[in-house]
Amino acid sequence: MEYISPISSAVMAVIWIVYFQLFLIQYQRNNRPYMVIHHAQNENPDALCLFVNMGKETIHVQCVQVVLQTRSGEEKTLTVTEYRRVGADDSNVHQVLRQGPLQPGGYLVLGSFRNIILGRRSDDSDSDSDYLFEDVTAVEIRAAVVHGPSRYAVGVRRRFWLRHENASEIFPRDIHSEQLNRRRHRHEVHRWLETELCPR
Repeated sequence: MEYISPISSAVMAVIWIVYFQLFLIQYQRNNRPYMVIHHAQNENPDALCLFVNMGKETIHVQCVQVVLQTRSGEEKTLTVTEYRRVGADDSNVHQVLRQGPLQPGGYLVLGSFRNIILGRRSDDSDSDSDYLFEDVTAVEIRAAVVHGPSRYAVGVRRRFWLRHENASEIFPRDIHSEQLNRRRHRHEVHRWLETELCPR
């Protein structure tokens, strides 16, 4: 009988340790940012692309970029933004800048895939361009955000490929948006911000 009490205490300690670990895992999962780069309306390149905050905390969008692959094998990195001036009375600044705080369940309209790929040239038919929409074969849309009190930015990206036959079509390479919120991702997301902000 004298062994029952220590054994029961040990079993209870193991149960509490397992319970605490499950609670910690659930807490981390609930507080981890989860962002979606949403491809609407199937394969239409004129469909809207949305950036959605599916996490439970507010995030601050620092930059949204697009990386293009062309038929020639060239890679181009562009900032996803509108280029019109923001007025002091603009009621929705972050929809213009593609930056700023984004509440849980909130989203940014990044524009159509065609406009994202062509950038400012999509609004200027007379502009000289070193590539055409039909030259682009693959697209990566990525964003760097600040989440909670962490000093490190986290990222998300999603890749697409384009087919130009009778008409241009765009398809996601994966059904999920890749979340870059681990320690091993910090350097890569930091590099995105450096190319955007050019700090000294």
